[in-house]
Amino acid sequence: MKLKRFKEKNPKKLGIILFTISCILLISGVILYRTFAIFQVNETQNMIEGNIQDEGDIRFMVYIDDVLQKDVPSKESGYSLDTSTSYCDNGDLISWDDENWEVRLKNISTTKTKCYLKFKQIYKEGILNEAIPDLMNGRLVPVVILANESPSDVNYVGGSKGGKVEKADITDTNDPWYSYTNKKWANAVILKNGKTDTYKVGDEILESDIESYFVWIPRYSYQLQNSEDIFNSYSGATLLGNFTNVANVYEEMKKTNQVGNKAKDNGFYIEFGSKEKDTRTEGYIIHPAFTAFDSNGFWAGKFETGYNQNNDGSVMPPNADSWSTSDAQQNTIDSTKVIIKPNVYSWRGIQIANAFYTSYEYKRELESHMMKNTEWGAVAYLTNSQYGRCDSSNKNCSEVRINNNSNYITGYSAKEEPLVGAPVYNSTDSTTLNQDGENGFNYNNHTSQESSTTGNYTGIYDMSGGAWEYVMGVMQGKDDNSKTPASGPNSINNSGFKGPYSSCIENGGLDNCNEDIQNTTGREWPSSKYYDLYDYKTSEENYNRGILGDATKEMGPFYRVSYNNATARPIGSYNADFARFINSGAPWFERGVTYTDGTNAGITAFSYYTGVALNSNTFRIILTP
Repeated sequence: MKLKRFKEKNPKKLGIILFTISCILLISGVILYRTFAIFQVNETQNMIEGNIQDEGDIRFMVYIDDVLQKDVPSKESGYSLDTSTSYCDNGDLISWDDENWEVRLKNISTTKTKCYLKFKQIYKEGILNEAIPDLMNGRLVPVVILANESPSDVNYVGGSKGGKVEKADITDTNDPWYSYTNKKWANAVILKNGKTDTYKVGDEILESDIESYFVWIPRYSYQLQNSEDIFNSYSGATLLGNFTNVANVYEEMKKTNQVGNKAKDNGFYIEFGSKEKDTRTEGYIIHPAFTAFDSNGFWAGKFETGYNQNNDGSVMPPNADSWSTSDAQQNTIDSTKVIIKPNVYSWRGIQIANAFYTSYEYKRELESHMMKNTEWGAVAYLTNSQYGRCDSSNKNCSEVRINNNSNYITGYSAKEEPLVGAPVYNSTDSTTLNQDGENGFNYNNHTSQESSTTGNYTGIYDMSGGAWEYVMGVMQGKDDNSKTPASGPNSINNSGFKGPYSSCIENGGLDNCNEDIQNTTGREWPSSKYYDLYDYKTSEENYNRGILGDATKEMGPFYRVSYNNATARPIGSYNADFARFINSGAPWFERGVTYTDGTNAGITAFSYYTGVALNSNTFRIILTP
C-alpha cells in the first residue's frame, strides 16, 4: 500500500472537521466504528501514524510474520490481518477492510493509543494450484463446521449434536480451515445485516446470525472417460428387464458384459488449477463450469434454497413450529426472502424465471445466479472423485445418501441408502424442523453427514432426494439455427421466460396452436453465460446431446429397467440414478430427484420438466468471483 503523507495535510483543519463529525455521530448514537487510511511512517519511532483528532492520534505498529515493518503488505501479497492477535492498547477493536485495504477500528476513543497490526500469510493448499477460496473482499466469512458436541437441546434426538459453526483462521497452517486432500471443503457464510465484524477467529457464530452457507468448488480439469463412447454413442437406452431390487440390476449388467456400477470403482480423475496456473495433463479438459465465467472456482449453496417466512427480516423464528412447508411455496421474485441454511423448508412452487431472478438479485455484487446444469455437474464430478466420496485410488466410492424428508427440510438424511428402487420408496419421514424421524436424521444429528458430498459436514447437502432442483439447462426451439432457448412446451406450462414453445400438443391440449407461437410477455433472457443450451429433440433418450461436464451423457451407458413389474424407467451407470433427457414436451433440466424415489435419486440423476412452478421443485444459488 502506498502511504499518504500525514504532515502534508492541515492537521488543525482536519482535526476540526473530524471532531465535529464525531460529535454529531456520538450524540446520535450511530458511531460504532470507522474505516480510515493509514498515514505516514514515523522514521524515528518505526511507527505508522493515523489521525482521529488533533489531540487523539493513533499509532500503528505493523508486523508481517511477527517481524516489525514500516509498511503494510500489498493487497496482492497473499497476506491477511490476523484479528485474533492484532489489538490496540486502549481496547479499540480491529478489523480489516479487504476491498479498500484499510484498517477498521471499533469503539474509537479520543486518547492516544498504539495499535498492533499482525499480518500473516493466507493458507493455500498446494494441490489447488492457486484455485483457492475467494472470500470476495471479506463479504463472506470463512468458517469451520464441527461434527460433534454434547446435545444441549431435546430436539436433537438420537445422536450427538453437530454442525456448530466457528469463524475460521485462514492463516492457520497446522489445522487449516480446508483441505481438499482430506475431503475437507472450504465453507463460508453470509451473515445477516452484514455483520462481518461481529466475530473474531475461533468464535462460535450463532445460527440466528447466519443468512446463508456456501461451499467452495475450486477450478479443475478432469480426465475424459471412454471418450469414443461419449462422443459417438448413448443415443438410447438398452432394455434390461424386470428386477426386484437394485443389486439384481448391477448383477445383470455384469452378466451381459455391460458396465456395472461405474460410480463405485470409477471416480473422476481431477487436477486443480487456477486460470493463471493451468498445468493440465494431456487428456484432461477444463470443466466448462469455470470457463463460462473465467473463474478460479465458485461458491455453491450448501443447501437447497429456503424461503424466509419471517416478516421482520430475522432468519429463524422464536418457535420453529410457526413455519410451515406449504408457506415456503412462493411463485415470486424476492431476493430478501433467500436463506440457505439447514433445518428450513425448501423454497418450492416457483417458476424458473422467478427462481433465476431471485438468485440473480440476491447478491449481485457477488455475481449470484441460479445454478446451471454444468455447475451441478462440476459438483457431481468432484463428489465422485478422491476429493469427495471415493478413496485415494478413486475406487470404493460411496453414494450420497438420500434426503428422505417429505416436508422438504434441508440437510436431512435417510438412516440408510435405499436398496429397493422406484416407483415407491416407503422409508420416508414427515417431521418438523430440527427433529429426527423414524427413518432419518436432521442436520444437527452427526449421522446426517452421510448425505453430504464429502460424507462430512464440509460438503454440500440435498443433492440426492429432498426436492427436485431446477437448473439453468434448457433445450433450444425447434429451429436448429436459431439458438433461442425454449420458454416451455406451451402457453400453459413454461418457465416464464420469453421464447418459442417447444411443443403445442403435449401437456397442454392446445389443438389450435402451432410451433411458431412464442411467449412474448415473459421475462427477458439473461446473458448466455447464465444457462446451458441443448439441441432440439423429441426423445428423452437422446443422451448424446449432453455437454461434457454436465453429468448427463458421461453417466452412460444407459438402461431401461422395471422394478417389481412397474413401468420401465431409464437409468444411468452411476448408482442406477434416474436418467431422462430434456425433449420437446419438457425442455428444462431438473436434478437430484425427490425424496420418494429411493435408489433412483442421486447426485448424477437427471430428468426433464416444463419450467412451471411445482410444489416438488426448488433451486440452488451460486456465487462466482
